Amino acid sequence: MVMKLSGGGSPTLYLLPNHLAPEYDYDFTNINDNRMKFERGNFEYKCLCGWKRIALNVLDKYENNIWLGVYGRKSSISSAQNEWPVSYHGTAKHNCKSIAEEGYDLCKYKRFAFGHGIYSTPDIDVASAYATQFTHEGDRYQVVFQNRVNPNNLVRVTMKKTGVDEY
Repeated sequence: MVMKLSGGGSPTLYLLPNHLAPEYDYDFTNINDNRMKFERGNFEYKCLCGWKRIALNVLDKYENNIWLGVYGRKSSISSAQNEWPVSYHGTAKHNCKSIAEEGYDLCKYKRFAFGHGIYSTPDIDVASAYATQFTHEGDRYQVVFQNRVNPNNLVRVTMKKTGVDEY
């Protein structure tokens, strides 16, 4: 999960401590990647520059952690073998707890402009357009989930079809 902060402060999302993995939190708010090309799961994705990552606890969610790319990465810009691609999903703050606890629930979604599914994009700027802004203690925030997408279930919707970017 990543948050864009406007005005500083500490976010409050009402997630339980067991949902979080603070050792993987990272502050990208003052990072400039100079438009470097990054790859995860052999797909290009856009870095989190300007955002703060608050990590959810997903280690050992499946039979192993290879899907996370935690082993064998040759450089920070390349993919590790058998890792899943990274994508981003913008949402409203009231969805955070249920997504963290239960994952994405297709039954809760109502808009399917490009077919039945949960939409995400490798470009955080595109995902942020779907993230509702909210104010907490005078500071503005947005919430975007950073996902790993199982390549066996991945359906790509082209920029030509969306008119915005690839989903």
